[in-house]
Amino acid sequence: MIRHFTHLSDLSPGELLALADAGLALKAAPPRSAPLAGKSVAFCFMNPSLRTQVSSAVAAASLGAHPLTLTLGGGAGGTWGMETVEGVVMDGAAAEHLKEAVPVLGRYCAALGLRSFPSAESWAEDKREPALTAFRKYSTVPVINLESATGHPCQALADLMTIRERMEPSGKNFLLAWAPHVKALPMAVANSAVEMAAMAGMNVTIARPEGYDLDADVMARVKASCDARGRTVSVTSDVMSAYEGQHVVYAKSWGPIAPYGAAPAADPDFRAKWIVSGAKMRRTDSALFLHCLPVRRNLVVADEVLDGPWSAVVDEAENRLHAAKAVLLDLLAPGARTAAASSRRHAR
Repeated sequence: MIRHFTHLSDLSPGELLALADAGLALKAAPPRSAPLAGKSVAFCFMNPSLRTQVSSAVAAASLGAHPLTLTLGGGAGGTWGMETVEGVVMDGAAAEHLKEAVPVLGRYCAALGLRSFPSAESWAEDKREPALTAFRKYSTVPVINLESATGHPCQALADLMTIRERMEPSGKNFLLAWAPHVKALPMAVANSAVEMAAMAGMNVTIARPEGYDLDADVMARVKASCDARGRTVSVTSDVMSAYEGQHVVYAKSWGPIAPYGAAPAADPDFRAKWIVSGAKMRRTDSALFLHCLPVRRNLVVADEVLDGPWSAVVDEAENRLHAAKAVLLDLLAPGARTAAASSRRHAR
């Protein structure tokens, strides 16, 4: 059976922590050999990227693999436009079906990565993740989720690594802080952030405006993880009190499920209420500040925070590279990944 890395819910907490250990070990001591020599990996992008695209390619190359970055349907320099729906009459813009494209890529490459943002037209449809689902269905090699409508597991793994570099997460307090934006962003990063925190044994708080609740299935998994570890999960719109006693603050904007795709209010008072400011961070227990990047300064978070002692966003971004190495080794050379994780545990 093919092993994929597409959703945190496919992993046990122990497996997630072991991957984080492997990533941190690879950061401390890159492999001297090339465990993936002779293999090629295709990273397929339906949407823009900086950290995911570069970290994935550099990670593959550093392990000896040959990375290919493909822009699906991206015009000049990209591939054909791709169709995801089965049984459709292909008389539209898409020239190729994923039913052929994915297995062909699998004949060339040892693993496939896919980034596919939601359409923001129907949450029910986006939640099905048609492109990622098609990749998993048709692929004969491992598939890596480079961000989909519902999750960003590679980012969450890097987030966990960044936390573990600074503290033992179990028993600590994690705040997912909704932040203003000019448009309705996907829920993927927010979903994976709270799932990661719960799996790591943290108490989870979500501060968001009314109407901005995360998907019910995600919240059910978060609650189950917290309950299993004797931790708490709470959701609040009392933004100032939410920061009290927090050890990690993760800022992220996302759009509401209803009305789906609606942009946040541009009202200055609303933005001032929800921006991550120095005054809010000073209410925490010297919390670590995280954001997946890119970030809109002085809209999502104040300069004082990004440039202050709380911020670990650049370290967090660097850890995307080492997280990608850990995932690639886990899927394509598990013995090498296990050795890396073991060295990290013995070093602690």
